[in-house]
Amino acid sequence: MKIYSFATFNLTKLLYTAQEVGQTYELVLYSPEKMQHKSPEHLARHPLGKVPAVEYNGQTLFESNAICRLMAELNDNKLYGSSPMARAKVNQWVDFITLHYLRPLSTFAWEEGIRVHYFGQKTDQQACQAAQKELDELLPVLDRQIGDNAFFLGNDISLADTVGFALLQIESFTSLDISVNLNLQRWYQAMAQRPSVQKALEQLPGRGIFSFTAKS
Repeated sequence: MKIYSFATFNLTKLLYTAQEVGQTYELVLYSPEKMQHKSPEHLARHPLGKVPAVEYNGQTLFESNAICRLMAELNDNKLYGSSPMARAKVNQWVDFITLHYLRPLSTFAWEEGIRVHYFGQKTDQQACQAAQKELDELLPVLDRQIGDNAFFLGNDISLADTVGFALLQIESFTSLDISVNLNLQRWYQAMAQRPSVQKALEQLPGRGIFSFTAKS
């Protein structure tokens, strides 16, 4: 599998998942400043010129959650479940996290990261405050779901964890605070130490989720 992307949390979703299930891949790392994702070659992979996109067995696929599901299915449904209901439960939480949490989390990534470092603009503090207020209502839901378990769906890691962790890593370079949610914080710290996460980050310049978060 060949992955085309620049550094972004949608790429780390794929890398964490690939490392966990044992999917072999080649990473073609773009630079957003060079606009490689808008080239004719990449537009053939993604009609809007977005990342990530992959090539596998002569076919292309985009949308990071779909790619994560493909990786799981190619590797004995690891992270995905052994029954239709088990997979439906994983899909439920992957979709729930993506649909309800991505927008306020992305607000922090845009306002305190991309907007400042790529465009030299000031952070809209009101937008961040509104996003934090929304997350103050949403994050306790994840905290309760984890409870005393190690992961979102019990004591076995799933796609809900690799996808959810990639998104919540926005916390690492913004003022977003999840620490009052003790179960979620415990899960987050454990996920950050997993070998899959460490190996994935080693492939990114400066171990940065975005180029501006890279450590020199």
